[in-house]
Amino acid sequence: MINKEIYKELKKRIVYLDYKPKQVLNIKEVAKEFGVSPMPIREVLILLETEKLVHIIPNNGIYVTDVSFQELKDVFEVRLFLIGLSGRLAAERITPEELNKLKELLKKIKQEKNRKKLILLDAEFHDLVNYSTKNQTLAETLKRLRNQIGRLWFFAKENDAYSQKIPEDFDELIKALENKEQNKSEQIMKDHAIHFINQIKMSLYAE
Repeated sequence: MINKEIYKELKKRIVYLDYKPKQVLNIKEVAKEFGVSPMPIREVLILLETEKLVHIIPNNGIYVTDVSFQELKDVFEVRLFLIGLSGRLAAERITPEELNKLKELLKKIKQEKNRKKLILLDAEFHDLVNYSTKNQTLAETLKRLRNQIGRLWFFAKENDAYSQKIPEDFDELIKALENKEQNKSEQIMKDHAIHFINQIKMSLYAE
């Protein structure tokens, strides 16, 4: 069985760029840090390879995957379609309890100033919406795709305008979900994703 705590921590280090792209990971050193044998570390890394966050080369080593912008472009195209579907299904299936959780989470997002914590809250909000679709496959797929895109946020420069737009988008989405507006919820989710990638492009390619 996968050690969930080690899995979450190693994935967080990769997404937060604490482990840099192309960095070599030494299983024995990581195992020593966590106070476990190499086996559970190896199991976690095998899982992370399926998420394209590490690359295991037999008899060579384990590397953090590089950030391929072409691959991320491909991922974004798939995610854009699925995130729209998530908005549509959530508008149809979300419960009052789930809506209340989104509202409470939005309060935290509006108050948060720390960039890393904001990214975590943003991810948590998306997860709540995605799981409210009652489609486990859709929710898990979107989570995996977000992990692949997430590192871009840390490559890009901080952008106060974008950080301020996040709660605005989520406010609008909650209203659409409450009113069971499937088309509007779908479009809000798509627009939010498009705005994210546009901000990343502007930041990365700014002169």
